[in-house]
Formats: sequence, structure tokens, C-alpha cells
Amino acid sequence: MRILRVLLTCVLAAALLATGAATAAQAEAPVVKRKSTIVQVWHPVVTPTAVLGSGLGTVRTWFTPTTVDGKSAAGQFMTGTLTTVAIDEQAGTEWRTANLVFVVGDEANQLVIGGTSIYPSAGSTLAVDSSTIRPVIGGSGTYDGARGYAVSTNLGARGWSHVFHLKP
Repeated sequence: MRILRVLLTCVLAAALLATGAATAAQAEAPVVKRKSTIVQVWHPVVTPTAVLGSGLGTVRTWFTPTTVDGKSAAGQFMTGTLTTVAIDEQAGTEWRTANLVFVVGDEANQLVIGGTSIYPSAGSTLAVDSSTIRPVIGGSGTYDGARGYAVSTNLGARGWSHVFHLKP
């Protein structure tokens, strides 16, 4: 019986050591950081397809064809809305929330931007050469579960760029 206890103790000790060694090896393993996936979208200057209301609660709607990573495709577009949710009359600015959907090559492949940005109250859009950063809140198809952020830049007469930085 004593031999059985000693043998069982040795087996348990070996198992604990092996588990501890594996855990230590995992803890010491180098962390491999994968680079973000970059998706570059461009579209021409747009004017809202509809503007509902004025001041607080104004909703602006868009629809425009896009070029993604330098390639145009039938059925590839950006659509969405911006809604004015707060106005700072002293600063001449307003906060707008976004619901922007980018269809990439096929309706099944979508990237969605949300979030909020500050806009000049006097204009319908950001000032030329200015950018805003918004969260990527999802996607479908190729972009299923997408997360990250997008940098949107007003290029003036050259249109807009939206650079998506998607986490691996």
C-alpha cells in the first residue's frame, strides 16, 4: 500500500510539473502582433440625397459609388446617414452621429462605420483637408466581425477617402 501511495504521489507530481512547464512555456512565448488590414475607399464629392429637418435632429442621407483599393466595381457603393445630435452655437459646431455602410464588390461584403464627429454648423460637411476618426462597428461576408477604426478625409474637389484599419 505504501508503494502505491509513493507511486501515485510521483505520478501526480510529474503531472503537475508538466502542466506548470507548459504554462510557463506559454507565458514566455513571444507575442506575435499581426498587422492591421488596411482597406482604402475613395468616392467622388457627394451631396446629400435627402436632408430632413434643420438644426437638432437633422438627418442627411447619402448614396455614392466607390473605388476600393484602387478598383471600381459594379454594385460597390457607400450609403448612410448623419444625424445632428448636439449643437454648440458659441463654437459654431455640431455633433453628428454616423451610420455609414460600405458595400465592397458584392452586397454580402459590407463594412459599417458608426460613432460621432464634430462638424462646422455652417457647412454640410467637414472642412476641406480635415479628417475624422470613427469606429468600425461591424461587417459581413469578407469582413464578418470587422472591428477597428476608419479615418475619413475630405479631399475637397477630389472627393473623399476612407482608410479602414481592421484588427486581425
